Amino acid sequence: MDVIIILSLFAIFLGGLVRTYFGFGEALISMPLLALIGLETHAAISVVGLAGLFVASLNIFSGYRNIKYNVLFLMLVGSLVGIPIGIWILRYFNTNIVQMMLGGFLIMYGTYSLCKFLFFNNRIRVVLKSNIWSGITGIVSGILGSLYNSHGVPVVIYGTLSRWHIKDFRSTIQAHFLTAIFVVMGQGFGGIWTEQTIPLFLLSLPCLIISVIIGKYLSKLTSYNHFEKWLYLFIVILGALILIT
Repeated sequence: MDVIIILSLFAIFLGGLVRTYFGFGEALISMPLLALIGLETHAAISVVGLAGLFVASLNIFSGYRNIKYNVLFLMLVGSLVGIPIGIWILRYFNTNIVQMMLGGFLIMYGTYSLCKFLFFNNRIRVVLKSNIWSGITGIVSGILGSLYNSHGVPVVIYGTLSRWHIKDFRSTIQAHFLTAIFVVMGQGFGGIWTEQTIPLFLLSLPCLIISVIIGKYLSKLTSYNHFEKWLYLFIVILGALILIT
C-alpha cells in the first residue's frame, strides 16, 4: 500500500479518535496532517467531511439516550439562520480577520477556563440556563460552519457553560454534527469530490470504527473533572491551530 495512503489513514484515525473523545475537532486535527502528507486539497476536504459524518453517526447510535433533544432542536433552528449569514460574511468580508479573532478567542477562553478550573475551582461559576442561549449558539454555529467548518466550537463552549454531564455533552454535540450532512452533499454536488474520495473513505472505515471503540473506552476511564481539564487544554490547541492554518 502506498505510504501516502497509510499516513492518510492514520491522520483520519486520529481525527476520529479526537471526535469521539472530545465530541468535536477532527477537521482541525486531520486536515493539517493530510496537508503535510501531501494529499490533494479537495480529496482531503471531502474525505474528512465523510469521515466526520460517519463517526458522528456511530456515536449518535450508541449515545442517543443522552441527547438533549430540546436543546438540539433550538440549535439546529439557529444553525439554519446562521448558515446564510456565514455565507454572506464569506462573500463580503475579509475572513482572515474573522479567523484570527476566532483563534484568539479560543486561546483566551480555553486559557481562562483552564486557569479557573485549576486554581479557582471553588469560586462561583457562570451557568447558562435560558433556552435563548441554545438558539444563539445555533446561529453562531451556523456562521462558523459556513466559514471554517468549525460549527462545533460554539456548541462546546455552550455545553461547558451549561455544565452538561460528560455523556450529555458528547452525545448532544455529536447529534448536532449531523448538520454536516448538508456540507457533505454540497461538496458532492459542488465538484469537491475527487477520484480519491470514495476509495480513501472506504479504506478508512475500519480505522474509523477502531477510533470510535478506543475513544469510547478512553471516555469511560475519564472522570468529568479530568475531561473538563483536557477539554479546555484542547480548546487552546485548536485556537492555536486556527491561527497557524
